[in-house]
Amino acid sequence: MIIKARFFAYFRDLFGGRERAVAVAPAATVGEALAVLCDTPARRAEIFAGAGLKPHLVVMLNGVPVQSLKGMATPLAAGDTLAIFPIMGGG
Repeated sequence: MIIKARFFAYFRDLFGGRERAVAVAPAATVGEALAVLCDTPARRAEIFAGAGLKPHLVVMLNGVPVQSLKGMATPLAAGDTLAIFPIMGGG
């Protein structure tokens, strides 16, 4: 099935654009989709910390933070949109 991944801030450079269509297996999870996206050591190093996500990341599924769903085990459906961006700070 196909989902969409959208990238913000420096992730646009890392992933080569604002968005990408991603082919994942039927019934794939957020974690599996991120593993497909992280096809280079540099990408993997920016997204993952061990088996989890880096703490400075926000990953949203259709506008909802995945941490408030089932985290990396959140199931995906065809046409879903993952958004990946760093936590923004201000002052």
